[in-house]
Amino acid sequence: MIDVREHGARPTGMAWALAVTLAVLLGGCASAPANTTADASNTQSAASASSDAPTDLYTIDDEVRVRINRAELENVELVDGPIYVTGHKSPDTDTVCSSIAYADLLSKLGYDARPVVLGDINDETAYILKEAGIKTPEKLENASGANMVLVDHGDYEQSVDGLKDANVITVIDHHGDGSVETSNPVLYDARPIGATATIVWLRYVNYGIAPDAATAKMLAGAILADTSNLKSSSTTTADKEALRILADAAAIEDTDAYYANLYKAGIAYEGMTDEQIFNSDLKNYETEGHRYAIGAVNVYDEEGAKSMTERMKAILPEQLKALDVEYALAQVSIFHDDISVTYLVPANDATNELLKKIYDDTATFDGTSYVFKPGFSRKGKLVPDIDAVLSAQPKS
Repeated sequence: MIDVREHGARPTGMAWALAVTLAVLLGGCASAPANTTADASNTQSAASASSDAPTDLYTIDDEVRVRINRAELENVELVDGPIYVTGHKSPDTDTVCSSIAYADLLSKLGYDARPVVLGDINDETAYILKEAGIKTPEKLENASGANMVLVDHGDYEQSVDGLKDANVITVIDHHGDGSVETSNPVLYDARPIGATATIVWLRYVNYGIAPDAATAKMLAGAILADTSNLKSSSTTTADKEALRILADAAAIEDTDAYYANLYKAGIAYEGMTDEQIFNSDLKNYETEGHRYAIGAVNVYDEEGAKSMTERMKAILPEQLKALDVEYALAQVSIFHDDISVTYLVPANDATNELLKKIYDDTATFDGTSYVFKPGFSRKGKLVPDIDAVLSAQPKS
């Protein structure tokens, strides 16, 4: 267990606007600051190298491109103490693997970066880490006073206790703009693509560093998991290319087989109660004063889905109370091979009315859940659909 409340954190500086502008032009991250101490020669040789660099920004050589992209990290040297890299609560595969990989990247650049988790990892993540030979990070209990990098989320409700009193220096995410605010400049890299792991891989590319085979295998697993083997509607060309290159680096001969194995591991739920299953991939949201929660659960076939929806229906009312939210639902899904089905199980009458309002014309209600064929992702469709309705009726 880690509690960093006694660690001090000093805000980052302001000298980053030029680096950000150049990074955007050169295909780097449209972000604000932080720093690298790993390559001191970069700073020392910048002036002399600039005179030799091509003037055409679109044909600039790789060495200059990498140096300019790394410039967005220059202010991290002003940060005192270790940097903790974490995903959200109820850590899923993408959030854990992205945390480990980005901490590895920062470490390779010379920073004291440490991956952490905010809860117990699930069976799918455990399988991938075991396959890659990577240890599970320690748990972080409180972030007050700590230097924090957030991956796969940018909301206080989804993050660690004490975050409002932390020094958030970076956010890397593939969801919408979150609620986390900072008084200091922050490197914010949010992209509408399938997996945060893909964004992390892009940052390796931008900084001119190749992940080792173990990290590549872990990132490949995270991309497969979060894009449902590249079949999710949120999958992009970036995810496909990242998976192709990472699989080659990790010597993964059959990505379909790798996905099948991690998927089966993820739906085993061995030794877990129904409450633990619901909370194993749970996310909380707030829109216009309305608070809601969605627990994602994967199953293998329709027989398993029927059983799981009944089990979720039985425990959802108590989970709604425990989470202290207005709406809650379980999203039970089948995503493998050519099968794509989603079941939405409402926790109470209010959630049922909300789902009916959104999906009455597009879903079949079987008495327990709203059924969709083909299915869809929580991030790409379900959350935007719910937010669109709740945004139109602000809660006073």
